[in-house]
Order: sequence, then structure tokens, then C-alpha cells
Amino acid sequence: MQNTSPVPHSSSRCRRVAPLMVMLVATPLLLLVVAISGQTPIADAHSARPAANTLCPAGSQLRSTQAMPPQKFAHVIHVPADYPTIQAAVNAAQPNDLLLVAPGVYHEAVKVCTADLTIRGEDRNQTILDGQLKLANGFTVQADNVIIENMTAHHYAGNGFFWTDQNGYRGSYLTAYDNGDYGIYAFGSTHGEFDRSYASGSPDSGFYIGQCYPCDAIINQVTSAWNGLGYSGTNAGGNLIIENSEWMRNSAGIVPNTLDTEKSPPERGTTIINNYVHDNGNAQAPYTIWAHIPLGDGILVGGGNLNYVANNRVVNNPEYGILVLGNIDQNLWLASGNVVKDNTVKGSGLADLALGSPSGTNDCFANNKAETTLPPLLELSHACGTPLPLNGGGDFSITLRLVAKYVNAGLNGPGPSYHPPDYRLAPTPPAQPNMPDASAPPGPILTDAFPAGTTSDEGTPPAVLAYTSGISGGSAMLQPLGFTGYSVVQILLSLYGNLLLFALYAAWLAVAFVELAQRDDLSGGKRLGWGMLVLALPILGPIIYYFAGGSKLSRGFKLALIVGAPLLCLLVTVLLMVLASFTLL
Repeated sequence: MQNTSPVPHSSSRCRRVAPLMVMLVATPLLLLVVAISGQTPIADAHSARPAANTLCPAGSQLRSTQAMPPQKFAHVIHVPADYPTIQAAVNAAQPNDLLLVAPGVYHEAVKVCTADLTIRGEDRNQTILDGQLKLANGFTVQADNVIIENMTAHHYAGNGFFWTDQNGYRGSYLTAYDNGDYGIYAFGSTHGEFDRSYASGSPDSGFYIGQCYPCDAIINQVTSAWNGLGYSGTNAGGNLIIENSEWMRNSAGIVPNTLDTEKSPPERGTTIINNYVHDNGNAQAPYTIWAHIPLGDGILVGGGNLNYVANNRVVNNPEYGILVLGNIDQNLWLASGNVVKDNTVKGSGLADLALGSPSGTNDCFANNKAETTLPPLLELSHACGTPLPLNGGGDFSITLRLVAKYVNAGLNGPGPSYHPPDYRLAPTPPAQPNMPDASAPPGPILTDAFPAGTTSDEGTPPAVLAYTSGISGGSAMLQPLGFTGYSVVQILLSLYGNLLLFALYAAWLAVAFVELAQRDDLSGGKRLGWGMLVLALPILGPIIYYFAGGSKLSRGFKLALIVGAPLLCLLVTVLLMVLASFTLL
């Protein structure tokens, strides 16, 4: 039986990456004005997702009442031996039944409205749901504790496997490829797991967990390739673990992010550990406009907070290996309190580690094996376990580059760089391993334990507290930029602790060049030589000129310019960092 319900388009979540990248590039004061005035530089219309449970008839047994799975299934229903279609078997099933689906091609869009079911293919590579490029989703699940295992879904206009608005879900040994939106996808759902699965050819993302806190969920031992994004998670986090998985040849790899157009922003409390993230930046993978903008990034935290990114191997991503930056949607969300440590990052085109400006407080970096960082000396200026990350900051070149990519992709429609490959033509994945025993008894929702030390009652990764000197931030840090003590201090820190220092150095250069141009006591060759020295030796060049090059400026002016102004900026920055520690509480 075919499901003719509308495809739950995810245009707003597709746009997560545009807000993720598009930062205001004016001065911090302008950022504050925009935030307070409520302007929306990027219009993000909410997606046409069906309201919760509207696909299920009244009286459906959507909620589970059992705490533990039974020792054996109540009944085993065979498809097609007992019922000719998967949907017919689902409609007839009762809680704790197993639906065992024989090899074959099933042209169905299955709705599941009964809790505590296990739906299992006999052969992962031969039990295939085919949407024929017109059906919405392979599975749409709106009941608790529904487990789907050991099968393939492809060529759906929407998603391969889709769970929405329930407590308890699992997708194991699944293959989802060449679907029009997401591959394997949970929205507004908690207490779940995706494991030992493969997703490819989705223009938005291969795997997605969104709009949940705490999510209490695990993604483990999965592979995501040839998608717009390998993983995307909007406003998700809290005991959310992404581990032991491979993310390759997507536009970008792992992208947790914050948006106003979904409930309960911001994204926070995701643990990303022990992953292999490599060779993303695949321009031949299908993508949406918004998934195309972070092309070339390995791990990207956009407007997220209190995330723990550790022990990952991030290799050969042509732009940034690991990037932390803010995000603007209807509000501006600063990235704050993120801990990036013990990662091996190499082969990145622009920088192995990067922090985009403006950023919030307490983003820290430590013990990473990385060759290049933006800003330079990032692990020194934002060392974990020290007060230095209170200074926020970051590199504006990252923001400027991403804004340019956004403009090129298209502000309100396809731009000159937007030429997405057809998702229907993405490579078919190789055969994937079957589950060891298709006749196995009922299994738990979580087949993998949460790694030790990664969860808390509140949802924040314990390591975030450990590596931010115990000052992880209070509720102010989790609010959008506005007229609050935290926001004002962060804006002033961006000004005094970062931008003014660059402006001051520019003033050193400008004063030196203006004076050289007016000095008649020097020959043209000497003026050229001093000018080259000023440019060739950063910081030292202007100082040498002022005090050894015969500058006619007064000694008091030179001391004020070279010593007094930097000391004043430093003093104000230290005072603001002290204030920042109080605004976090």
C-alpha cells in the first residue's frame, strides 16, 4: 500500500548551513544594533513538516508502556508470506511483534503508528524499498520504540528512514542512498540510536538528529558519503554522542548547528569523538544551496555551545579541518564554550583549526596535532583550562570568505556557483554487512553504551566543564546576542581584545608611510628601503623605523602610539575578561 502523504520538505533545515555561514561582517557595535533591532538578514521560512502524529489515525497506539524489551517476540509476521506488503503487515501488527521482510523490491512508503515494533529485513542488501523517485519516505515512524533493521531504502523524494516525535528509536544495519532530502533521520525524538548504517546521495545530509534536548542518543559505527552534509543536527544535543564513524566525500563532514526556525535553540552539548573525517569537499556530491556553502569543511560547529570535539582524525579537507564560528538566522548566535582537543588534523586547505569571529566566550583548543590555525597561535590564545578563552575573538577572514561563498551560491535563489548534481545519479554504494542474525530475539533501543564520562543529568559533556576551568557558562551564554551583560561584554572584548589591536597595527603602518612620504631629508631609495622594512617585518618593522630611522615624530607621540595604546587595550581587555567571568555565572 502506497503512502501518498506529502513529502515533509526540510527547506528551513536545509538552510541551516546558510545561516551557519553568513555572519555580519561590520563592527561588533553594528552586530549589537542588528541583534537588538531584530533584523533578519537571512529569511528562513519554516518547512512544511506535518504536525506531530497527523499521519496516524486517531486511537493509534503511539506511546510505549514498557520499560524493557521482552525476552521474545509476541508474534513473527512474515512479508510477503503472511501479508503482501510491509504496510499491511505494520497495520496488522501489535506491540512486541517482529515483522520479518523477505528479500525483494517493495515500492512502498510505510507509516508506522504502533509502538514497540521491530521491522527487520532478512537481507540488508536484498530487502529493498524503492520510492521510484516519487514516494515521500521509505519509513515514517511516529510511534515509540520502533526498531528498523537490516534493509535498504533508495530513490525516495524525501527521506529513506524517518522517525519523528517519539521517545525511543533505533536504526541498525540500514542503507539509505540517493534520496531527495535526508538518508537516516530523527526529528523531535529522544532516546535513540543509529548504528552500523550507511547513508549516501542525500542533498541535505546523510544522518540527521534535530530539535531535541537532551537527545540521549548515539550515532555509532556509521558511514556517510556523497551527501551535502555527512551529519547535520539543528538545535540538538545533550547526551548526544557521534562516535567511531567515517564521514567522507561529502560537501562537508559533521555540522551541528543552531537555527531559530526550529524549536529550542541553541544547539549544545554534543560529543564528537573518535571519528574519521576525511576528503570532504566533494563538489560532485548532491547538495542544496545551503549545504554547498561549507564545501570543504571537516567538522564545523555553527552557533553551537558546550560541544566536546576530541580524538577525531580529520584529514584532507580542502578548507577547514575543524571550524568553530557563530551563526545568524533571526538572531545572531555566538559559538561559546566549545572544547576542541586531542584531535589529529592535517591536510586542510586553509587551516587545520579555525575560530571565526565574532565568537562567544570559552571556546578552547588544546593538545591537537595540527599544523595551521586561524587565528595564528590559536592553542595559545585560547588554551583550555586557562582564562584566555574568555576573550572570545577569532579570525574575520573566515567570516568574510563564508559570506562571499554564500553570495556566490545565491542570496535568495541559485547563484553562479550553484550547480547541484542530480541526487538520483549519485553512486550506488557497495554491498554492506548484514546483521549477524536476522532471527535474533528482541534487542534494546540502545545496543551501544554511552562512553564513560560523556553524559550528565543536565546533558552537558563533563569534559566541557573539566577543560573550561569549571566555568562553562550559565543561561546568558545560551541566549542570542542582545542587550544583556554577557552580549555587551563579548562585543567589547571583540573590539578591545581583537579588532582594535589590528586597527592599532594598521595605524602604525599608516603613520610610518605618511611620514616617509613627507620626509625630504631622505632620498627616494632610502624612503623605499624603510618602507620595505616596515612592511617586511611585522610589528618590529614600524618600531625599528620610529626609533632608529630618524623619525621626526615627537618621542612622546611615538611612545603613546607604540607602548601606551597597546597597554591601554590590554588593560581594558583584562578588565573585560574579569567581567566576562561574572556574566557567565
